[in-house]
Amino acid sequence: MRKMNNKSTTSMLKVTLAALLMVPTILAVPVAEVANASPITNVSSGALTAPPPSEPTIDSLATTQERGHIYQAVGALIPGGGLSAIVNTKTATYVEVKTLSVDYRLERWTGTAWVIFKTNSNTATKTNLLNATSDWTVMPGYYYRVTSVHTAYDGSTTDTSKHVSGTVLF
Repeated sequence: MRKMNNKSTTSMLKVTLAALLMVPTILAVPVAEVANASPITNVSSGALTAPPPSEPTIDSLATTQERGHIYQAVGALIPGGGLSAIVNTKTATYVEVKTLSVDYRLERWTGTAWVIFKTNSNTATKTNLLNATSDWTVMPGYYYRVTSVHTAYDGSTTDTSKHVSGTVLF
């Protein structure tokens, strides 16, 4: 094995270090024209606002009966074609309750806040399952979501569960 002198080793280390430090710079150089989207409008998606910030999901499935009567409380937003927004909600309890209800709203993102766009509610008696559906026409270019509040009343105790759906761009 050939022994290298100290000056040669130091020079090679310097060259190698310089080359490694240049790699990120070389990789960051654009090869085509860069298009910057406006912070307000995302032209490629058709959105009129920036997307809403991601939020933590709210758990709507109870794993034990310790959370009360309600074991499933969900609201979903489904594009129905064109500008039709279909909202489906489901509330389910472990046992039949005196009153089962859901209040839900379709919310639109303005770019800075969620605002109420449409609301509805539904109630059923002596049941353990409530499904509610609405079909609303929305405005194009906005993000929407559903917020639903599900309530079960057994005659003495009221249990409530809130659910927030994911967002959909129309």
